[in-house]
Amino acid sequence: MVNARLERIRRLAIWVLLAAQLVAFSFLLPNFLTAGNLGNVIVNSAGLAIVAAAMTFVIILGCIDVSVGSMLGVLAWLTGWLTTTQDMPVVAVLGIVVATGALMGSLNGSIVAKGRMTAIIATLGMLFVWRSVLYGLWGGRDLFAPPLVPWLGGMRIGVVPVVGLIALAVFAVLASVAKRRRFGRDIYAVGNDRQAARLNGIPVDRRIIGAFALLGALVGLAAVMQMARVGVVQAFTGRDFELGVIAAVLIGGTSITGGRGSLSGTLGGVLFVAVLQNGIVLSGVPPLWNGVALGAFVLIAVGSDVLLERRSGQEVPA
Repeated sequence: MVNARLERIRRLAIWVLLAAQLVAFSFLLPNFLTAGNLGNVIVNSAGLAIVAAAMTFVIILGCIDVSVGSMLGVLAWLTGWLTTTQDMPVVAVLGIVVATGALMGSLNGSIVAKGRMTAIIATLGMLFVWRSVLYGLWGGRDLFAPPLVPWLGGMRIGVVPVVGLIALAVFAVLASVAKRRRFGRDIYAVGNDRQAARLNGIPVDRRIIGAFALLGALVGLAAVMQMARVGVVQAFTGRDFELGVIAAVLIGGTSITGGRGSLSGTLGGVLFVAVLQNGIVLSGVPPLWNGVALGAFVLIAVGSDVLLERRSGQEVPA
């Protein structure tokens, strides 16, 4: 087991880095710390935050899902189609899209759990499947939809965006599940040692499918929020979304090998990624440096995880 003191230091590091980042950007960019800009950061990152919260459970399991961006595109199209052609109330649209997302996630999880397939391979395959489905639905014509309801888009209470409060509520619920519910405790047990978890009576396959279903459901919520904010679906909707989600979780301290991680760390990782992207845009730096910076921080996060594992005497998978 990784030394507890080192693990606490690692969890604290993301918040120290976030504070340093805020201080640096506030000095370099005069408009950075305005209420309007910080509100935009929250609105633009709320969907990423919600999906990253669920992705934390999946990565703690020792799995990963690289198909969430393609899933987001398909579910955004479903949201737009229901809104423009079926004239459904927002509650019905939200319920259908979230339920469809849960089914898509369950399919991914079933391939991993029942098919005994490595998660990254299974979800890479599904990434291409869902992206092909979106291309087929798109058919060369962008789908435009009116905003569902203001509070799922950019509506604010004072200066605080409502979608930010929704994201915080999701984090609070999932943090409680991780600490106080059997499902959460089982997720950590499976991530630490899957075979030992089976021998101790934990329904490993059900936990894997459940975590992927939860992830899919929250991708559905994020898709509805995106359509409320953007109002259009294109062939590339959701492209590279999974990279930001996975980066936030890993930068937040969740171990890529499974068994360790926290929702509070992921929240810090989401804020770090969102502030970094916003600061790069405001500074006028070419957008390609977003990817360079994120990639560098992911390598640092995973590298520190490897060093912790080696220091604790555990074998690190190649």
